[in-house]
This record gives sequence, C-alpha cells and structure tokens, in this order.
Amino acid sequence: MQNLDDFAKSDLDKLERLANNFKWIHKQRGDLREKYDNKYVAIKDKKVLDKDTNLDRLIKRLNIRNYDESIAIEYIQN
Repeated sequence: MQNLDDFAKSDLDKLERLANNFKWIHKQRGDLREKYDNKYVAIKDKKVLDKDTNLDRLIKRLNIRNYDESIAIEYIQN
C-alpha cells in the first residue's frame, strides 16, 4: 500500500504533466490556430488527442472523469 508521500508525489507528477501540456499549447499557439481555429483542443503528452467545437462532446468522447489523465483542454481562436 502506498504511503501519503507516494500519493503526494503521484499527484505532483500528474499536475506537472498537465502544466507541461498547457505550456506546449502556448508555445504552439500559432500552429494550433492554423489547424484548430475556433475549436477546443485536447492535448496529452504534447500531442493533440482530439478536437471539437463543443466542449461537452469533446469531454464525453475523451471519457474524462478526473485529472489522472493529465489532459489539457484549451479553446483555440485568433
């Protein structure tokens, strides 16, 4: 069984991966605008997983229940 420190480290790792995905989105904003203007884009491990004009549909398709997946979602627009 994991102790409290292991859980804390695991949560910090997940949050760090999520932060890295958001940083990647902002660095790639120009390229993302060309391909995904006016869409929600889901990013995991610095790769586009999916996109949609409707956030609810995107989340349902991704089957996101909690932050364990470290998936960043951002609306891309000019």
